[in-house]
Amino acid sequence: MSHKDTLLSRAGTSLCTLLITGMVMTGSAFALTNDDCLGCHGDTSMTAEKDGKTISLYVDEATFKETVHAENGCVSCHVEAEVAGDEHPFPMTPVDCSSCHEEIGAIYAKSAHGVAMAKGDALAPQCKDCHSKHDILKPTDPRATTYPLNIPYTCGRCHQEGSAMTATHELNKHNITQNYSMSVHGKGLFESGLIVTAVCSSCHTAHDVQKASVPTSSVNRDNIIHTCNKCHVGIVDKFKKSVHSPLVTKTDKKLPVCIDCHTDHSIGQVHEKDFRLIIAKQCGNCHEHHSETYLETYHGRASMLKGGERTAKCSDCHGSHNIMPAQDPTSTINTANIVKTCSVCHPQANLSFTTYLTHATHNDKENYPYLFYTFWAMTGLLVGTFSFFGLHTILWVPRSLIERLKAMTKGH
Repeated sequence: MSHKDTLLSRAGTSLCTLLITGMVMTGSAFALTNDDCLGCHGDTSMTAEKDGKTISLYVDEATFKETVHAENGCVSCHVEAEVAGDEHPFPMTPVDCSSCHEEIGAIYAKSAHGVAMAKGDALAPQCKDCHSKHDILKPTDPRATTYPLNIPYTCGRCHQEGSAMTATHELNKHNITQNYSMSVHGKGLFESGLIVTAVCSSCHTAHDVQKASVPTSSVNRDNIIHTCNKCHVGIVDKFKKSVHSPLVTKTDKKLPVCIDCHTDHSIGQVHEKDFRLIIAKQCGNCHEHHSETYLETYHGRASMLKGGERTAKCSDCHGSHNIMPAQDPTSTINTANIVKTCSVCHPQANLSFTTYLTHATHNDKENYPYLFYTFWAMTGLLVGTFSFFGLHTILWVPRSLIERLKAMTKGH
C-alpha cells in the first residue's frame, strides 16, 4: 500500500469516528436528563388529571438514588420522554420492564398474572404493582415490597378477602392471607420474625405464578414435593423412601402428597391440639377402613374424650413421613421396633405387651374372624337368654295374678 493510500485510509477512519461521535452527542443533546425530569417531577405539587382523578407525578430524588435503578436515566424506562425540550406526551405508554428484564418478562407473560393481563383484566398485577415504581429496592432491604416480611402484604393487596380482585373473580381458595397468618409459616414470620420461613413466593414463585391445576405449576400435586423440598430437605428425603412415595409404591391410585395431610395455606403445628385431633380423619381420607377400626379401639375411644389429643394417633405408631410396611425392618411397627414405638407412651412396654391388636374389631370379619364370630355368638347368647326369660316373665305375670285372685277368694 502506497503512502497516499495510507493517508486516505486514516482520513476515512477519522471521518467515520467523528460522524458516529457527532450522532451520539446529537442524540444526547436532545434527550432529557434526570435533572431535566426532576425540574418538574421533583416538585411535590406536580400533579395531573387522569381518568377523572388527580394523580401525583412527584418523584423523590433521594429515595430514587437508593434504589436498584439509581444509575438508570429516566428515559431508559420512559422512552417516550426522550424528546427535544420538555413537552413529552401524557399519559405515556406504560413502562416495558421486559426491555431490560427480558427473561423475567417472558416468564411473567406465561404466568396466570401475565395471561390475565393479556386478556385485558384491569386487576391483573403488573411489575409496578408488586415492585413499586420509583422506589424499587433489593429484596434484602427491609423497606422493599419484596422483602420476606412484606411479601404477604404485597400479595394481600389483591388476595386479601374483600379486595376488588376477590370480589370480582371466582377463586378456588378463600381467606388465603388470613389462613396464612395463622399457619405455622405465618406465625414464624409475623410472631418470630423468621424471614427464612415460607412466604407466598416461596411456594408460588415470584413471576411464574400458575394455578394448581396447571401441570407446570410449582403447587401442582405432581410438583408440590419438589417445592416443599426447598426448605424441608430432610423430611422429603424420608418421604421419598416411604410407602407414600411414587418411587416406592407403583400404583394407579392417588398417593398422598404434602398438602393432603398438611393442607396449603393453613398449615398447623403438628404438635398442637387442633392438628392432632384430625390426624385419624386425615389418614381416613385414604385409609377409611383402618380409620374406622381405630375409632373402635381403646385409643380411638379415648381420643374422643377431653384431652384426647394426647392419645396415640396414626402417626405415633406408623410414623409420619417414614411410613413403611410392617414387614420392613425399618418400619416403626416391625417386630424389631414395636417395643420402642410403644414405649414412647408406655415406658413399661415389653414384647408381650405389643401383642395387643391395635386395629382388631368384631366388625372386621376378613382380618379377625374369631372376634367376629365370638362377638355374634356372645350377642346371640345374651339376646337368647334375655328373650327366653323375658318371655317367661311376661307369661308368668298373668298366671301370678290368677293365683293371687284364687288365694284372695279363699281368704288367704
